[in-house]
Amino acid sequence: MFRTQLVARDGGEEYKWRLELPLVWEEDNDAIVVPAGFITDLASIPQILQNVIPVNGRHRAAAVLHDYLFVTQERTRRETDALFLRAMVASGVPSVQRYAMYAAVRLGGWLPWRHNAQQRQHNRAAFLASYGLA
Repeated sequence: MFRTQLVARDGGEEYKWRLELPLVWEEDNDAIVVPAGFITDLASIPQILQNVIPVNGRHRAAAVLHDYLFVTQERTRRETDALFLRAMVASGVPSVQRYAMYAAVRLGGWLPWRHNAQQRQHNRAAFLASYGLA
């Protein structure tokens, strides 16, 4: 469950938000802290679907957690996506919406995951700094 509220402000670029305070997720004996300063686009929803599933909804904290793990890759992609689903449940996202979003990240997430892995390998410091993780 989320131990803190998502507090973010406009990051100055279109579709970019910067965390003002850390976002903390805990379950069992595990905690993930998304640090203040992290830059996110909230949910990466294609514009054509944004009338059905908004970028900024109940799922926003889960989406930020998912974005952070996609950047840091401190867990496997499968674990990251499964955590996204659990975080949406904890956030009260309706089942049809959360399973649609989960299916979307499972089906389409391989490309940004691979891209992030390549960028981290190419220039880790610059890649992390572009997300506010210096």
